[in-house]
Amino acid sequence: MEDFNLIVKELIGKDIEKVSLPPELVTEFEKTAERYIQNGNFLDAIKVYALTNNKDKLIATSNLSLKEEKPYDAFQGFCYAKDPENLNKIGFVMLKVPDVETALKAFSRAGNQEMIDFITKNF
Repeated sequence: MEDFNLIVKELIGKDIEKVSLPPELVTEFEKTAERYIQNGNFLDAIKVYALTNNKDKLIATSNLSLKEEKPYDAFQGFCYAKDPENLNKIGFVMLKVPDVETALKAFSRAGNQEMIDFITKNF
């Protein structure tokens, strides 16, 4: 099996949403992402799952990041997954950090107008 680490590292340094990954490489890229997770490198794994458009793995890895107290990695993953429920969850986590700016971004991407209004009025 060929190691895709160098290729992956090059691609995740680019604007991920503009990269088009050939379908035949998805499995190998996701194996590389699993190795990243095993090494605690959640952010790179998240970026790989964003490249492969694997929303389930994005959410799972983001939740693992959150469990391992890496909320900024989780925020990135939930953003790539475009998952309103978890973006709301990470928004509240960011308020506890406290990182109001990132919380506002999370709530904005989740479409939570009530929290957007609350933050803009109170912070």
